[in-house]
Amino acid sequence: MGWSFRKSIKVAPGIRINLSKSGVSTSIGGRGFTYNSRGRVTASIPGTGLRFTHNLKSGRRTTRPASSVVTGSRNLDADGYELLSKREQATRDFVEKVQTRTATALVAYFFSHGVYVRAEDLSDAVTLEDHQDFLNSLSREFEITTGAIRLAVDIGSISLAEKEKAMRAVYEIEKQCTDHQGQQEELSQAASVLLIAVRSYPSTPSLVSPFIIGLVGAFIAYAASIGAGLGLTALAVLYGAANAMKYLRGRNAALAAIEAADQRFDSLLTAEITARPMLRADVDNVKPKAVGFASVTLVAALAAAIMRVSHPISAVADNVPSETPATAYTSLAQERKSDPRQTTDGFASMVGKYPYDVVNDRRFKAAFRGVSRADWKNIADRLTVVNQSGMQLKDGFLVGEGCKAHACNSDKAAFAINATTGKGVLMMMATRGDAPVFTTYGWKELSIGQTPLADWKQQQLADALPPAGSMAERPATTVVSAPTFPTSFDCSKAHSDAERLICGDAELAAADVELAAVYARAKAAVSDQTAFHGRTRAQWNYREQTCHDRECLVRWYADQKIALNEMAETGIVGP
Repeated sequence: MGWSFRKSIKVAPGIRINLSKSGVSTSIGGRGFTYNSRGRVTASIPGTGLRFTHNLKSGRRTTRPASSVVTGSRNLDADGYELLSKREQATRDFVEKVQTRTATALVAYFFSHGVYVRAEDLSDAVTLEDHQDFLNSLSREFEITTGAIRLAVDIGSISLAEKEKAMRAVYEIEKQCTDHQGQQEELSQAASVLLIAVRSYPSTPSLVSPFIIGLVGAFIAYAASIGAGLGLTALAVLYGAANAMKYLRGRNAALAAIEAADQRFDSLLTAEITARPMLRADVDNVKPKAVGFASVTLVAALAAAIMRVSHPISAVADNVPSETPATAYTSLAQERKSDPRQTTDGFASMVGKYPYDVVNDRRFKAAFRGVSRADWKNIADRLTVVNQSGMQLKDGFLVGEGCKAHACNSDKAAFAINATTGKGVLMMMATRGDAPVFTTYGWKELSIGQTPLADWKQQQLADALPPAGSMAERPATTVVSAPTFPTSFDCSKAHSDAERLICGDAELAAADVELAAVYARAKAAVSDQTAFHGRTRAQWNYREQTCHDRECLVRWYADQKIALNEMAETGIVGP
């Protein structure tokens, strides 16, 4: 490796004197356009890496090129190499070796004289007028190699003597190219540095993924949770901004490296036959795209949050997928925070409604904690039959109770919701033998004693257990119990005229048991469970409030048997 030297001195604005081993040159111009006294004109667009270089002196070419410098073997089919005989394959390998070594020697020669060329463009480089004397001095060697290659192409083989003769010519070409090396040995290194700088240009980042994630966050802010949605949107915007900034920093560093390498390359260049490594002329729109995506995402998230606050999504009473109480209460708390009137007004609007009508309301479910899907179904069944007044506001609590159809003496449920905080307690009762079992769901900070449920529980216990000593006070001989018959409910807890009549009448008791079986089949068959439970509640209330004699009950059981049988067959809830 020979010695090298390069120094650029600024003598005036826009004028530089370049000192190197190859001589002295002057550069005139600035960013965007430069003229070198060696005849090179360079135009570029600052900050983009786009550059065009033209050598005004490289156009002087001869019409008498050394045509035998690169001779191709175009008649040899590369795809059929495996079909050739071993001798033909050896001949082909020899031809490729002659071509490769000759081209390599010539490329090194041209590089040392400041001519940037690759092997595939040597046919243009050999036309340069400044190198004709040297190339003509090797005409005999070129003729020998050309003859050997032509012979191999025509007949598919070559003798050992011809091979030796051709290889001696190749050795001579390599020797002469080495002996006539120029003073620009560093052009090859400068070209490699420029190629590395071009390849270091970062690839364009994809901003579509964070944009989509940001829009999903905006949707979540509107449909579910403002906090979670805005948090996801912020993360998406930050992630996209980080990718864009990383790309821009890498791009600026690569452009600076390319410009420095380009200047070094220009200082060593005398002719540019092969196009130098350069960036593709693509439009760099990463920065405006990043700004646009971020703006759209943030605007969408802000609009979603505003719509969520001003127009909250109303809860659907029926056919709502089950959700955990914690999630539901989070949504409810956000609604209350956005609108202080939401709490009182929301539960106040439920006054007078039947518990089963709101049992699947999201606000209603959010008032309790720890209720599983199976437990909620049991609770809904125990709120099927209720009194005619429905839910009431009592001492600041929204209260309601109900029982399971045909099991009102054993399976009950009641609840109390604080109309101010939205937190409540729900109690489900199931009778096991003679003793009722209570299951409570609610918030830890809200005890039963703080709600009207305490009185309700005591009442159920009192109804289930006879007063202490009541049986002991009566002589055994005076205890007379009215005859009862098997029914679908516990006759020992009968509390209405209708129930007492049913328990004391064999025909009515049998009708009650039969109706309970028909009711179960109809419930399983109908598709609209809400309408079915509404009808059951209305008919139950009608019987309890209207039927005080046997004839009314006989008619009621007959009518209900006909109606429920029809619903069991058609699946349609009738009147």
